[in-house]
Amino acid sequence: MSSQSPHTNGEGEQEEEDDIMLDPAEAEEEIPQGEDAAMDSDEEAGGLLEEIQLQNDSVAHFDAHKDSIFCIAQHPTNPALVATGAGDDAAYIWDCTPPDAPVLPPSYQSDPRPVERESLKPLARLDGHTESVNAIAFTLPHGEYVVTGDLDGRLSVYASANASTAAEAVASVQEVEEIQWIQPCPHPSHPNTFALGANDGSVWVYSVNASDPTSPLSIAQAYYLHTGPCTAGTWSADGRLLATVSEDSSLYVWDVFGEAGALGLASSS
Repeated sequence: MSSQSPHTNGEGEQEEEDDIMLDPAEAEEEIPQGEDAAMDSDEEAGGLLEEIQLQNDSVAHFDAHKDSIFCIAQHPTNPALVATGAGDDAAYIWDCTPPDAPVLPPSYQSDPRPVERESLKPLARLDGHTESVNAIAFTLPHGEYVVTGDLDGRLSVYASANASTAAEAVASVQEVEEIQWIQPCPHPSHPNTFALGANDGSVWVYSVNASDPTSPLSIAQAYYLHTGPCTAGTWSADGRLLATVSEDSSLYVWDVFGEAGALGLASSS
């Protein structure tokens, strides 16, 4: 009988079997970088990537701003006149009347290459701001003035420009750190009046009278009940009441000219 134990033979066979099953060359898989293809991609299927041509098919465009545009306003009696303010510390008045030329040239169907169309020309550039212009409005009822506000708290008033008249600076004040919004007042007895809200929670109502050289911009009212930034405001349709809201979750309705209380529409106390 042999002196070699069967158990010893079993261990040897097991070791050989383990060496075959745990071969490092087979256990380690290297994935090449930069060669992955997205699912359903044309490259994986052996096809070519399709080139998409983008065409500006708008009726007209205006691209004088060099940074993000934050606000826009339309003239109340001449809808073609538009004013914009942006992060380039400037505001523009421009005429958005579409040009007479067709949107796309007749040759586009047979030769659809990108066609550069000329941007609309500004009627006026409203300078004087040192920060982003984030609020703008035309005064009511005739749009005689355009009012701008910026993130530096500067409020500026300009005589509206048109095709034959340039915009002229009328007045400029800086009462707050940052202007949040501007809303023109529709009250027929208080033309060229507007309200604004500030980041300190204050609300201001101004009237413009360019014929008064000593005080072309006067304060009609100022309110200080909001404890957080005043983020939005709107006038009632008749212009008697002004509603404002704030980040402190408060909402106030102001009887700016004292008429709503006399009519019983608001408390006179």
